[in-house]
Amino acid sequence: MSTSARTLATAALLSLGLAAAPAVTPAAAPPATAPAADPTADQIAAIETYWNDGGWARDSAAVASSASRFLAAQVRAATRGIRRPAAARRATGRLVAVFDIDDTVLSSYACMKGAGFTNLQRSVCVAAGPHSAIKPVVALVRQAQRAGVRVAFVTGRPDGLKQLTSDQLASAGVRGPWTLRLRPSSDHADSVVPFKASARKALQRGGRRVVLSIGDQQSDLSGGAATRTFKLPNPMYTLP
Repeated sequence: MSTSARTLATAALLSLGLAAAPAVTPAAAPPATAPAADPTADQIAAIETYWNDGGWARDSAAVASSASRFLAAQVRAATRGIRRPAAARRATGRLVAVFDIDDTVLSSYACMKGAGFTNLQRSVCVAAGPHSAIKPVVALVRQAQRAGVRVAFVTGRPDGLKQLTSDQLASAGVRGPWTLRLRPSSDHADSVVPFKASARKALQRGGRRVVLSIGDQQSDLSGGAATRTFKLPNPMYTLP
C-alpha cells in the first residue's frame, strides 16, 4: 500500500473521530479491562504478557469454538427433515453470520505494539497494517460458507475504505461469497451501536435471520438483531 493511500485512508478514519474515540463501560478482557485512553506502562506490560504467554490465542480460540458449535446446531435445526440438497441449501441461505473485522478477523496487535497501543496508532493500523488473520475466526467464516450460511462483515471502518478492506480480508485468506457493510462517512455518531444494529436488521430482510454476531467490542454486539452474540478478548482498547 502506497504512502499516499495510507495517508488518505488514515485521514478518512480521523474524519470520523476514530483516532481518540471516548469509551463506554470497558469490555471485560484479560488481563484487565481494556483502556479507554492510551494505556499506562503497566497496562502495556499486561497486554504484551497476555499475548506472549498464549492466553489471548487460547481465549480467542475458545470463543470461536463455542460459536462454531452454536452455528452447527443452527444449521442442523434449519435443515432438519429436509432431504433434498437444494432445499437444504435454501434453508441455510436464510441464516446469516455477522463478523466484525478489526481484532475479530484481522489482528492489529503487531502494528499497535509498534507505537505503544495508542489511540492514534489504532487508526493508522486500520489503513497500514500489518494484519494477521485470527485463524479460529477465519475458520468460522469458512464453516459458515461451507454450510451455505450467508456471511456478512459489519465494520465501523468508513465506507471510503471498502476496497482496502476487501483486499485485507483476501490477504488473510478470507474468500467470498460475503457481504461487506462499512460505516457511512456521513455518520458522525459517538457510538457505532446504531449503525451496526441497523446493518444487522437490514440483513434480516426477506425472511433471513442473523443467527450469530461475533466481535471484540461490546459495541459490535449491542442493539439486538442477532440470535446469539460472541465476545472475543481485546485488552488493547475499548470503543463506544
